[in-house]
Amino acid sequence: MRTRPAAALAAALLLAAGCSTGGQPTAAPELPEPSRELVAWADTVCTNVELVDGLRSHVGSGYYTSAVTTDVAAALESLKTLEASGIKQADSYVGGLVKALERLRDELPAEEADPARITALVGEVGKQQPALRRLAARTRALAPSYHLAPGCGPLKRPPESDTRATRALVTWANTLCEGVSSIAELPAPGDELLKHPSFAQFESMELSSYLTSVPGQLSSIVDPIAGLKDTRIAQADTYRDELVGALRDAGSRLPGDVSTLDLYDVPLAQLRERANQAAATVAALEPKGEELPGLARRHPALADAYHLAPRCEAEPPAPATTTTLPKAKNGTNVAACQGGTCQIEVSEPKDVTVRGNVFTIAVSDGTVWMASGSGLIRLMGAGTAQFGVSGATVVFEVVASTDAAAVLDVSTT
Repeated sequence: MRTRPAAALAAALLLAAGCSTGGQPTAAPELPEPSRELVAWADTVCTNVELVDGLRSHVGSGYYTSAVTTDVAAALESLKTLEASGIKQADSYVGGLVKALERLRDELPAEEADPARITALVGEVGKQQPALRRLAARTRALAPSYHLAPGCGPLKRPPESDTRATRALVTWANTLCEGVSSIAELPAPGDELLKHPSFAQFESMELSSYLTSVPGQLSSIVDPIAGLKDTRIAQADTYRDELVGALRDAGSRLPGDVSTLDLYDVPLAQLRERANQAAATVAALEPKGEELPGLARRHPALADAYHLAPRCEAEPPAPATTTTLPKAKNGTNVAACQGGTCQIEVSEPKDVTVRGNVFTIAVSDGTVWMASGSGLIRLMGAGTAQFGVSGATVVFEVVASTDAAAVLDVSTT
């Protein structure tokens, strides 16, 4: 009889054990997975937040107001076109920052003002980097991507995530991809428009500008790549070293430290020859051997990093779509501008007369060219050009543009 309580207790213990371990095991929560989209989102936001927090660094400049105005405009343009992350708290943060920057933009004076006033206005926006870092640290879905984003500072406590990539490898891949892309985008000397009589007079200036700028452009590509630490993946480090060597070799064969004044008296034929030689040197910079995507695929951690890096392309880019221009009020009728105000569409070189002043306007490779007498202004994308003529100012504003055409608002003040 005395054994029954013990037996009952044993049965109860077995029953309890069965309840806790005998059924389906509780699944461990899935680790959050970083994504290229969220890494790119975080990278963009962090870069612009750094720009905002640096507004007061302009205080010692004689152009404090204009510098702040320029940086605020740049941050707003980037943040307002940023695709939503899909994370409520993160998108709410960006929305609040945009509103704060819009208020600051609207309150900034049009001309240089008392630095203390500008500093006070900037101070109302507040320091953003600490707030963004706190948001990322407490947002489980965002933290892994934020921590890996090259433009963001690492979180103090690295978040758990389902990836083999490390922050160092994502930065490495992103820097290499950006460099290789920048090589392909290096400009060619001159433009077909320079064959047009209204633009031909500017060819020497354009070629001189190309020859003096391309060494610096090459240096801006090689320096970040050369500064990368070893990945300890032999093939990856060899790829980086060979690319750095090719870039430096090309740089040594380009014109040295020259200014436009150094080229002032060089005959046009000789400028063309030098520019073509420089362009050929740059064109030969296509990376040799295995391409970066193939190299990345053979190393699991690097493959993960490559697919997360914002500047790397996991898939071939989609074919470019043609932007449809809005309808210009005056269409292609440039004669409507004679009175001083019009809205026209331009593509091929056309002479536009505004209150007796003749301007030649054309669009080439996404750039709007505007020439008047000995003056030349070029705009890529939205922007405004002003020409001072006969006691007045003629203003051309690019409303929209494609590779081959643009809609311009023309006004006179």
